[in-house]
Amino acid sequence: MTSKAFWSEYFEDAYREAGLKRREVLDRGLLLIAHVIREELPTATAVSVRAADLTAVHDAESTIWRFNDEATNGKLSGHTRALVRDTLLDMRSFAHTGAPLLAADWKQALDDPHTLRVALPADLNKDQDQEQGAPAAEERPHGTPGEDAGTCAQCHRLLIWDGTGKRVNDEWGEYICSGPRPGGTESNVHILAAPETRADQPTVQS
Repeated sequence: MTSKAFWSEYFEDAYREAGLKRREVLDRGLLLIAHVIREELPTATAVSVRAADLTAVHDAESTIWRFNDEATNGKLSGHTRALVRDTLLDMRSFAHTGAPLLAADWKQALDDPHTLRVALPADLNKDQDQEQGAPAAEERPHGTPGEDAGTCAQCHRLLIWDGTGKRVNDEWGEYICSGPRPGGTESNVHILAAPETRADQPTVQS
């Protein structure tokens, strides 16, 4: 007879997997938010939100857009704000309390505990263009979508050319690199190893 301990562990396994997926929803949603905001405010490095409303956009030195601020009002279109709101609503539907957001490195604003601030993820295009002196996009190697591309210079996972044939992801379709990252590299995305070094790199067993 299957024991209570078995069913408890069976439930806990599903609960942990759901937690990982919830974090994945938050991370991917933030990537989308970063992309659409930077189309209009390319220097943006962080945002502040209240519930599902975008209240401010920040760069490395100051606040570059604030809700209902006449000085910055025209810098962010209504369409972008609506897309950010819709994405935040979808993200928060997977996080009924603030705890998952705080666990995902969102921070409460010092002057308003109902407002959360989060740093935007690094620009994926810049990461793959600039990391370790990589060549410009038109000079980078291309491949056939779905075919093996080699290994990641950071985590050594096997990589596959994505649907564009211009970028690489791992076997799960992930562009995000979770390390380990030897040699002090700090890219958020997989970096294709140089051809002459791939043969010497160990393969990470998943």
